[in-house]
Amino acid sequence: MRPPLAPLIACLLAVLLTRPSDLRAGDAPAAPAPSSDFPDFDEMTPAGLRSIEKGLESLAQRQSRNGSFGAPYSVAVTGLAGMAFLAHGNFPGEGRYGEQVGGAVRYLMSCSLRVPQGFITEPGGPQSRMHGHGFATMFLCEVFGMERGLSGETRESLRRVIENAVHCIERSQTRNGGWGYEPTPQGGEENSVTVCVVAALRAARNAGIAVEKSCIDRAIRYVKRCHNAGDGSFRYDLSPGGGTFALTAAAVSTLNYLGEYDTSEVRKGIQYLFRHQKDEEARYGHYFYQHFYAALAMWQAGGDSWKNWYPAIRDELVKKQSPDGSWSGDYGLEYSTSWALLILQIPTRYLPVFQR
Repeated sequence: MRPPLAPLIACLLAVLLTRPSDLRAGDAPAAPAPSSDFPDFDEMTPAGLRSIEKGLESLAQRQSRNGSFGAPYSVAVTGLAGMAFLAHGNFPGEGRYGEQVGGAVRYLMSCSLRVPQGFITEPGGPQSRMHGHGFATMFLCEVFGMERGLSGETRESLRRVIENAVHCIERSQTRNGGWGYEPTPQGGEENSVTVCVVAALRAARNAGIAVEKSCIDRAIRYVKRCHNAGDGSFRYDLSPGGGTFALTAAAVSTLNYLGEYDTSEVRKGIQYLFRHQKDEEARYGHYFYQHFYAALAMWQAGGDSWKNWYPAIRDELVKKQSPDGSWSGDYGLEYSTSWALLILQIPTRYLPVFQR
C-alpha cells in the first residue's frame, strides 16, 4: 500500500534518474531505460508498513526548533532524517511530514556558510565533518531534483548551496582518489567517508548539477585499489590488511553509485557479504550504517540477492524497533531511526538511490 502521491513521485523520479557511468561536467540528465525491477515476493509487509509509520512519527517529534536532528552531529543526522521523510513521499511543505523536510532544508542551507567555501558543517565546529557534508549534500540534491515545495528564489539559493558543496567535494579529493574526514586533499582517505561523498555526487548528477568526470574516474580507481581479491572484502584504506563487512557493503554501494554494476570487485563483494551475513561483526558495530549499504548493494544486484537478503533485515528491524517507534544505536536515536527507516523504505523506489 502506497501513499496517494506514489504514482506522481515515481514518474517524476523516473525522469530524474540516470545511471552515472558517464558523468561529465555540464551534461543534462539522460533519460533512463524503463525499469522492470519489481520482484516476485512481498517486499512491504503489513508489519513493515506499520513500523515505517511509527518510525516516521517518532522521528518527526525529535526535530529541533531550528530544523535540525541529532545534535551534536546535526548536519549528518539532519541529512539522513530528511532522506527518510523524502522516501515516504514528502516534500518541503507538502505531505504529512512536509514541515519536517522544509525545516531540514532550511537548517542545512544555513550551515553551508562556512569556511572553506561550500563545506556544510554545524555552527560552532564541524562535528559531522565530511561524513555529514556528504549526507547533507545528498539530501539537498534530492530535494532540488524533485522540484516540489520550493519557491523560485529558494530554489536558486539551494542550487548555489549545492554547487558550492559539490565543488568542496571535488577540491577535497586526495591524490589517491578518495576522501578523508576533513575538506582538504591533504591527509589520508578512507572508504566510509568516500561512500558518503560519492553518493552526494551521484545525487547531484541526477539533479542536473555538473560533476567533474575526472573526479569520478579517480574515485573508481581508489575504491578498487582497496579490494582484497582473495576473499572479496574491501579495506578501510590503501593500507594492507583485511576487510570488514561494513567497508565491503559501503564499497560495493560506492561502485554501484559510480556506474560499476557488474565487475569482479562487485560480484566478489556481494559474495563476501552473504558469507558473513550472520557473523558477529554484522550484528554489532556500525549496525545501521552497514546494513543500509548492504541492503542497497543487494537491491542493486537484484534477483535472488535481493530476495534472499531484504526480508531478513526487514523483519529484524521490525523486531528491534522500540515501542515509541525509534531504534537505538550509535550516535543517538535520531541517527539509528533514520537509517532504519531508509532500509525499510528501499522498496518504495521513491528516491533515485532506490532505483536501478
